[in-house]
Amino acid sequence: MKRILFLFGLLVCLAGMPLTAFADNKTAKQTYETAISDNWKTMLKNSIALDTINAENNTHLLNWQDVKNPSDEAVKLVEKIRKLQAEQEEDQESMDPYTKAKKTCDEKLNADGANAALENIIRIQKDRLSDQKELQALWAKVDKLLK
Repeated sequence: MKRILFLFGLLVCLAGMPLTAFADNKTAKQTYETAISDNWKTMLKNSIALDTINAENNTHLLNWQDVKNPSDEAVKLVEKIRKLQAEQEEDQESMDPYTKAKKTCDEKLNADGANAALENIIRIQKDRLSDQKELQALWAKVDKLLK
């Protein structure tokens, strides 16, 4: 009888353990997501802004490629844009170390580390946004010259 009670008690403990572990993990994950939510939203907004400006700049590039006889001033501006793009690409800091750090922090639910990685990603995105806006302004000038 003691063996049966012992086995029954052991089974109850084993069956109840994963449920409590799962509940704690879910709470920790929710706490983690709440802690990084502001930086995550900012990073996503910057990513959307970068994609939008990049699409606009690519549209201007496509329009430029369709031009038959551009003015000399437009040609000079496009050359300036290409040089500026090359310089910007050389100077750009890579986000790879920070995205890898963010993934590691996601796995370990380390909100402080994830926020630090996100802040660095946001900093790089802001630099890229200012670079893209500079190119966007030049493309707008080219577009005016083509009309």
